[in-house]
Parts: sequence; structure tokens; C-alpha cells
Amino acid sequence: MNPLRGRRQWGRRAAVSTGSPAATVEALRILDEGGSAFDAAITASAVMMAALPAASGPAGDVAAVLHEAGTDRWLSLTGLGRAPAGASRDEFLRRGCASVPETGILSAASPGAIDAWYRLHEAHGTMPMDRLLAPAIGLAADGICVSDQNRRWTADNHPVLGQRAMQELYAPYLEPTALGSLMRQPGLAALLTHVAERAAPEVRALVASAVVDVSRELGGLLQHRDLIQDVSRLEPAVSRGCADRTVYTNPAPTQGPVFLQHLALADLLGTGQDLAHRIHLLAEAVNQSYGWRLRHLGDPAQVVVPDALAPETLDALVRRVDPQRRSPSVCQGAYDEGDTTHFVVADAAGNSVSWVQSLGLGFGSGVGVPELGLLLSNRLGRSCTVRASDVNSVAPGRTPVNTIFAWGVAGPDGRAATGGTPGGDGQTQWNMQTVLGLCSEGADLLDVLSRPKWTYYPGADKAEAGEVGEQIWVDAELDPATVRGLGDRGHDVLARPTVGGVTRVVDIGSNAMLVLDDGRQEGLSAAL
Repeated sequence: MNPLRGRRQWGRRAAVSTGSPAATVEALRILDEGGSAFDAAITASAVMMAALPAASGPAGDVAAVLHEAGTDRWLSLTGLGRAPAGASRDEFLRRGCASVPETGILSAASPGAIDAWYRLHEAHGTMPMDRLLAPAIGLAADGICVSDQNRRWTADNHPVLGQRAMQELYAPYLEPTALGSLMRQPGLAALLTHVAERAAPEVRALVASAVVDVSRELGGLLQHRDLIQDVSRLEPAVSRGCADRTVYTNPAPTQGPVFLQHLALADLLGTGQDLAHRIHLLAEAVNQSYGWRLRHLGDPAQVVVPDALAPETLDALVRRVDPQRRSPSVCQGAYDEGDTTHFVVADAAGNSVSWVQSLGLGFGSGVGVPELGLLLSNRLGRSCTVRASDVNSVAPGRTPVNTIFAWGVAGPDGRAATGGTPGGDGQTQWNMQTVLGLCSEGADLLDVLSRPKWTYYPGADKAEAGEVGEQIWVDAELDPATVRGLGDRGHDVLARPTVGGVTRVVDIGSNAMLVLDDGRQEGLSAAL
């Protein structure tokens, strides 16, 4: 029996899949009380910050795809932090930095997630913000049970924390004996209470004052003007056709355009039936697409980002693919020198949300405001360089390129699905594998999420390029003949117990909703 079969959940009124049972249950409660998928998304987002603080927080980034029921409107919601106004290339060079540091106060971008909550609530909220944040406030104040994943991620990333108060807050949860204990985060509870009870400008001013004090103390660049800006955007999602369906995602500077480019290259390459040949061609497409990302994908407000799907661009990338042998990585050595969470929500009306949020890497920059439970993201350090020729060279006010994005799929019969996964540069690859299965092959969701995954290395992400040699990582259950076929094509194949972050998808049909995750990480998929 397929082990995922029992994870399928069907419902008429609500469907939720998150990385924490508490987040799923609280989002379902919002939906059961008559709230919309957009309301429940804010609740799930906040509870996930309490449940997995190493992976996401209020000062992190958000990328979500929203579908409004009964319409063909698919929207992109982003809350992405920006570089400080003082973060010039010359300033980093003056400080002796060979690159933007990966952690510490100089790696920090401005907060984005809270702005995304406010923007979504203003546009589509139907319940008061204090009701939506009440579950997360209570769990942060009273404690949430420490799970295996929470304890492991806390222990793995604890050395990143650079302030004694933050170190002491999470120190009790490092050992296996902490499992099942209550993790209390009073600072986070205090911040969420402010968000629940105060207007957005007042909260931004409060956060700005506290962050500026920390930045000044640690020698950072963040100033008050950097922190009072609303960095959220709600705009039409970008899209392309895939078989008889349309795929929607977030625009630049997320890697949504790279994901769509992967899909387009797969169509042009015609990957065929032999699995080893198929994986080889897709991996080659990923390699070339990552090269395009390194050369062109940046902040559209500051640089010209060319059309990722322009025919001449796709033709040039296809010509670089060797159909028989692995090509040299275009990302290896691209730089001189994560953790994320994802969830899906759908309501009885058919509204849906796929939401990704991240601090960059585990515990982000490792510094922030302890009394507000606020860790700053390290997206600036994860994505920006000091090389003037780079499209993501550090610059004042620039939004760094961001690996996170979500997706949705609409079919001609009115059926819709939305999903995503955490996982750095793996996100474009694993989401491609899922969407190609659903669209190009017409496979059902259970079949698609049951398949072994693979990951091409290295990617274009600064934190990953150069960390691993030229390899393809594959799930250990991938059949030996396929592994041999990849080796024959020049790939160094590394089999692992599991490859990829957890994929979560909700499929909305005319009679019911199906929600499913592939079981690669903790969490709960449930429906009413």
C-alpha cells in the first residue's frame, strides 16, 4: 500500500496543511468560525513562527500566491526585506568585507513578514487581527510543545545566535530530553500582541526604534527610515501555460520566474519516457536556468530583469544543454566565499493560499531584539555580494533575490491546485517535478507526491553554490537502473534517505477539496 494514501484528507468546508499540528488546528478553527482562507493564512503564519522559530519569524520574508474563488484572479503577495540605505558596496569594502557577511548584523535586511500580514488583512481579511493572532500569542506566551524537528533545528542553528539573551532563550531546547517540553517565547508574544492591537505605522515605529538601538550597538547599518517603510506588495501573479493548464507564481526578485523557466525548458527539451534520460535533461535545464538567474534575476526596482520566458532566451539556454552528458556547472565557484516553512489553506468558497516564509538560514542573522522575540533575517548576506558586476551586488534599498516562491495551477475545467515547498534552490526543482507531474503528465496528486525526488547541485543561491561538488542527490528508493543511467551520463549520484523539503498541495475540485503532504517533514494535513 502506498504509505501516503492514508495522508490524503478530503473536505468540503476547509483544508489546511502546515508544518505544525498546532498551526493546522488553529487555521481550521478560523475557517470553522467562518473566516476565509486569507484569514486562516495569517493565523497559520504566526503559529508557525512560534512552532519553528529557527525557520521563520516576524522579521523574515514572505511569498504567497492567492486565488480568489469564482474568478480567474491569481495574486502574488510578498513581504521581502530590503538592504539598509547605508548598505553601499563602498561601505562594505571600507569595513574590509570580501563579501556581505552571511550572519550578524551586516547580513540583515529589513523585516517583511508583518507587512505582508497587514497588506493581506487590509485587502481580504474578514476577521479582526486580534482574533487571528490570538492562538500564536497564547502559544508563544504559555509554551508550545517541542517537537523533534523544532529541537533538531534549534540545536543545529543555535551557534548562529550572537546575543546572550537569544542564546539563553533557546538553550533549554538543545538536548533530546527537551522533546515534549514547553518552549516559551515571551518576547514573541509581546510583539504579536502589539501587531494585534495597534495600527501598522505604530508597530513599524516601535520595531524601528528597537532594531535601530540593536543595530547601533552591534555596528550595523539599519536606520529608522529603513524600518518604517511598507515593503509588502500585492499584485497579479506571473504565469505561463503548462499543457492545458496555467501555472501562477510570484514575480522577481523571488525565484518564481526561474521556476517558470524550468517548466518552459522542460517543454522544449521533450524529456521522454526513460527516467534517467528525463532526469538528466531536467537537471541540465536547471543548471542553465540557474546560470540565467545568476546573470539576470535581481530587484526590478533597481535593475532591468529580462523576460525569463522570452523565446530567444529559452532557445539560447536549450542550445547549451548536452542531451547525452552532464555539462559543467555554471554556478560552481560563482561566489568568492535555510530554513523555511510552507503551508497551504483553502476555504469552503474555494479561496486558496500557498504561503512560504523564511528567515533566510536557520535563525537568520542570529541577532535581533530579544524583548520582542525578533530575529532579523540574513537574506542580505545570503543573496548579495560586493562585486560591482553582479546583478545582486549590494546597494542601498535593494531587495535581495529570494529563493522563496509559491505556485498555483488552474485548469480549463475550473479545477485549481496550489502548493509549494521549503528548501533554498531546491524549491524550483522540487516544485517543477510536482507541477510537471500534475500538468504535463496528468498524474493524480497521490502519484506525484509518492515519487522519488532528485536535486541538482550546486544551485545559484549564494549560501549553496560551492558548498557541494557537482552532484545529483536522489531519494534512496530511486531504482538502481535509473541511478546507473545517470552515472552513464556523467552524473555523480548521491543516494540519501530523503531528498527535498516537504511538498504540500491542496487540490480544489467541484465537489470537495483534497489536501496532501508528502511526509518528508513534520506537520499535519487536515480537512473538514
